[in-house]
Parts: sequence; C-alpha cells; structure tokens
Amino acid sequence: MLYDNVEFPGSTALKAALLEVEEYPYHMHKDVLEIIFTLEGAVELTVVNNVLRMEEGDIYICSPNELHRLQVIEGTGNLVLLLQVNLSAYKPEFPEINTYQFANSAIERNRTGVQILGSYLKKQLPRLLAGERTDQRELRETGDKILRILIREFQCYNLGKCYPEFSKMYRDNEVQLGRVRRISDYIYANYNQPIKVGDAAATEHISAYHLTHIMKTGTGVSFRTFLNLARVEKSAALLLENEKSLQTIAYECGFSKYKYFTESFERSFRMTPQQYREKYKDRTIFRQSGRYRKLEGQELEAWLKKLGGNREEIFLDLSQRRQETSLFRPACVNLWGFRYDHVTDFPLLRELRKELAFETIGVDGDFLRRYRSSPRALAYILSDFQTLQVGLRVHVSDGTAPQMLEDFLNLLERLWDRTAREKVEVFISVSGPEEETRAKTLRRAVERRGMDARFVEERPPLAGNLIYDSGYMPCFLLRSLAEGDLMYADRITLLEGHGAAGEKGGLSLLTERGLKKPVYHLLSMTGKMSSRLTARGDMYFAARTAGSEDFQILLYHCDKSFDPLFEDPVKAQEHIHFLDFMAQNCDNNRVVSLRLDHMQGRYALRKYCLSPEDYVSKYKNAPFLSCETLSEETLRVLNATLAPAESLTMLEPKGCCRLELELRPFEVVLLSFEKL
Repeated sequence: MLYDNVEFPGSTALKAALLEVEEYPYHMHKDVLEIIFTLEGAVELTVVNNVLRMEEGDIYICSPNELHRLQVIEGTGNLVLLLQVNLSAYKPEFPEINTYQFANSAIERNRTGVQILGSYLKKQLPRLLAGERTDQRELRETGDKILRILIREFQCYNLGKCYPEFSKMYRDNEVQLGRVRRISDYIYANYNQPIKVGDAAATEHISAYHLTHIMKTGTGVSFRTFLNLARVEKSAALLLENEKSLQTIAYECGFSKYKYFTESFERSFRMTPQQYREKYKDRTIFRQSGRYRKLEGQELEAWLKKLGGNREEIFLDLSQRRQETSLFRPACVNLWGFRYDHVTDFPLLRELRKELAFETIGVDGDFLRRYRSSPRALAYILSDFQTLQVGLRVHVSDGTAPQMLEDFLNLLERLWDRTAREKVEVFISVSGPEEETRAKTLRRAVERRGMDARFVEERPPLAGNLIYDSGYMPCFLLRSLAEGDLMYADRITLLEGHGAAGEKGGLSLLTERGLKKPVYHLLSMTGKMSSRLTARGDMYFAARTAGSEDFQILLYHCDKSFDPLFEDPVKAQEHIHFLDFMAQNCDNNRVVSLRLDHMQGRYALRKYCLSPEDYVSKYKNAPFLSCETLSEETLRVLNATLAPAESLTMLEPKGCCRLELELRPFEVVLLSFEKL
C-alpha cells in the first residue's frame, strides 16, 4: 500500500518535523492534511501528475489521499517543515474537512496569503516542534486556527490544467462551495462506477444542467473531465502499488474502454501508463524507505535560534563617523474636497505646520469647484496658505473645466507674489491617450503664468485598503520613509472621509471623531528626530542632532510578509480575515538588547511609545459624523489628548550604556537621549 501511516500518540492534533530531504518516496495519507513548507534551499515536489520546484518560502497543502513525493534537487540543500494535521481530531468542528482541497504557492496564484501563512508558521515553530513538552490544548487551538485560515484563504476547486489553482469564483458563496465539495466527494467515492451527470444531480436535488454549470464555474472543467481526472488520479496509485494489467486497472477505475484510459492518462501525465509504471514503480514508500534526516536536539535548538528567536542585538559606537542618509518625511498635507473654515482650520494647520513641519498644502479639482462661486472665500484661504509660508500643490484631472482652472490661476496671480508662485505645482491626472489633448490645454494655461505643470498617471485609491487603519501600517510607513520611498509623500490627507479625499484616498491625520490617526502619531515621533540618519537596520534607525551630543534611536517591530498588502487595496480586502487572525495571534514579543559605546556624562532619556492599542481604535467601524468642519471642541481634544506615551529617565553611563526593552508586534518606540 502507498499509505504512509502517521501516528498521533494520544490523539495528538498536530505533528511537525524539520527534515533535510534526499528523497521521500511516493506516498499518501489517510485522514491527514500535510503542509510542506520549504524553509531553506529547494526541493522537487511531485503531486500526482505535476512536478513542482519548491523554493524557500513556498508552501504546498497536500490533501488526504493525494499521491505525492519529495526529492532533493541536485546540487542544492534543503530544509523542509512537514506539518501533519490529524483530521480525525477535528471532525467535530469540521465535519467535511476530508473533502476540502487547497491551493499551493508553487502555482503563484495566492502568493500574498502564502507569505503571511509562512510568517505565522515560523512564529509557531517553537510550539510545533516542542513535542511532548507542548501543552496539547494550545497545540489543538493552533491547528484549529490553521485549518480555519486554510479554508478561508486557500480553499479552491478550479482545476485549470488538471491541478488545483486558486479561484475566487465561489469564495464567499458557502452554498455553492458546499455543493462543489459534495459533488466532488460523490465523484471520488463512485469513480469506478458508470456514473452520469444525472446521478450526481439527483444527490443534490438539482437539474443536470444546473449541476453542469456549477461544476464548470467552480472547478473550471466539465463534469465528465472532472470524473476522468479523478479516475486517472486513482489509476496512478494502482499502477505503482500492484502488478495488475493495465486493462484491469482501467476497468477497475471506471473506464469503459482501455483506449479512453490511455488517452486520458497521457493527457494528464504526458506519458503512457506503462511508462509511468516503469519509471516510478520502485520509488514508492511500499518498496523503499525515505532518505531524509530529522533535525533534533541541539541542532534543532540552534536552528530555531538562527530563525530569529525573540532577541535582537543592536550595537552602536557613537564615536565612529558613519555615512549619513536622509530621513524622508511626507511633505504635503492634502485638503482634497475639504470645506475650509478660517476660525477653526487655520489654527489647526498652523499647529500641524509647527509640529509636523510639512512644506506644502494640496488641493484638488473638487476643492476648487467648491469655492468657484465664492472667490472672496477662496481669496481668504489663499491668504492663510501664504501666511503659513507653505507651497501649493494643485491636483486636477484631465476632465477639469479649463475656465475654472483659469479663474483660480488668475486669483492666485493677483494674491501671491512671484516668489510665492514659484512654490506652486500643478499635477494633471491623465486617464488615457484620448484625453491627452484636454490635458495639454490645461498645462498651457498653467505654463503661461510661469508655474510648473506636469502630467501624472491616476493612482489607485488608498481609501478602502483596510490595512491603513490597522496596526501594521505605522511600521511599514516607517520603513518606507527610512528607505527613501516617496510614494506616500503626497498622499497625506488632513481629515478622513471628506468628499474626494474619501474617494481618492490617502493616509489621514485626523478623523471626525477627533482622534489622531497613526500617521499623525508617527510623523510626530519622527519630527523629534534629526533629518539625517547615522545608522539604519532592519528594525531600527538612529540619528544624531547636528552640532550636539543629542541623538535618537527609533525601534520598530515589523513583519515584511505584510508588505504586499499595502500595494493593492483589492489584495488587502481579499486577506482582511487573514489580517484579523494575525492581529489576534501575533504573540511573539521581541527583546531588544541595545548597547551604546563611548557615552560619557549625564543624559535625560525620553521614551515615546506608539503601541497597537493606540491605533486599533474602537471607532474603526463607526459611521462618520455629518459635520464638514472641525469644531472648537474637536480642536481642544486634538491639541490635548492622544499624544504618544512618554516617560523620562536619567542616565549617567561611564563609557558604555546597555538598555533592554521588549517590543510587541508592530510597536514603535523612540528613544531620545539629551545630553545635560
């Protein structure tokens, strides 16, 4: 038999091992879901009729009764996590778990989900590999969480070119997904019988036509093709585990004619049944044992420590000169679609200008349209901007009325002197080649007045990407700023959810509830740093204040596996359940050991913290208020509350200073050392 019997002592829910694989012959599992995760190097995975190269970070989710083998790729090493889930232990919670089928990363259809799942599995490795020392209740809960994520994020039935691919067709339609599962289960249970579409339809009490449509939509292939694929898959196992004739196997698998069997087999395996048997008959777990080495004892402990553990060592010698780099900060705050009020909003902008040091204010076509019939009000607004000594960035689309832009530019020409107008930039969004003529008309109107105008492509909205209101955003934005990525430099909006700002999207500073957003906190903390970085690492950067012995070190605990979700609102929306799961289960605090050499004298250490609790707001899902301006009470709240936590400590190091602190996932800590 080809079944690899996996023992789960005392009904253990999970079993895990780290293996260096030379060859793990063809085998299957009954009532066991196997997750194959390549941690280092590369391996060749053969699943029924597909040969897949699995490189570092790839995951394959192997369903029960699925024929597969692993083999080393010549000239490479590997380290593979084999995580086996005892499905019998989870039957009460998931009665149909044996009928689920899951996608894999080697086909590149769900890469983001694979990255996040891989990150979670790595964090759980100490628990998974602890064996009998692990609390079995916690281990069972971990398995339950993994199964729920697999079902939600990796469930698939689209067979495409004869193997599972990630499909969203019925992703949120549990009724149809249940039908596809039951029909597939019926096919696999009766593959050796002369079943017809009507037979399967009768089990679901639907018409044959309806069933055909469901199968085609849900699996990508017809009922008959699916049936033949199931028969061929079963025949592959029979070819390897016994010496029966090919004709006998064909009939045992439900083919009415030997010719149909050979045609279907060659189409799927790209070789004849006889060639397949000769090539692989001696490479099964039935005929040979696996050749692999299991990491144990000190070697296992050393690898887990190498993986990252929970400690980070940072050494900084303050006497050494380092090559400095710039710390970029968003330079523009947008008032897209905003209703401006001088009494409340001018003091707010003045406060933000002082605290965040932004250099430019952005307005858009909706803002200009709002004040087109009120030139006096617009004149007051432009006077406020000039008083703030900021530049002006005007965003308009190629569909903007030329006369409206002309009127605005005429007013700007009367109110701002030439020096001030040099700080004005006009960006014209071009939606397509057919609109380029209209966009050129707008640009000529700007350039006639000696101002700068340029074309830009329309960018996808940031609004709707739920990750921007989550705990993951601050660390990602920090790293983007530290690495000089300016993609968000002009995406900062003042108030969330206002007109075009809510539609076009941006990283908002405030909400109508009066809560400061994570962006505000983050810019406030980086504002306390020098603009020149003297050192930078994967989870920190340090700056020294010019001309003094004061310096700052900013620490952040970030997981790069979340990065792809920031790039695409649709992708983030697809994985929001995954994000909720990760937010609840990121229990891997990291201890940071910080050593600073060549420190003499007395220092005041100020510690500013931005914790997940500060920005996972209870108002996240609250509807916006109907007001369109910030009230005086809101201003009072904004100016008096929700600053990042701050503490003060006195230090007197003698040449060397050692600090140790614990960072929670996605926590940001700024340490400011002020020489006394």
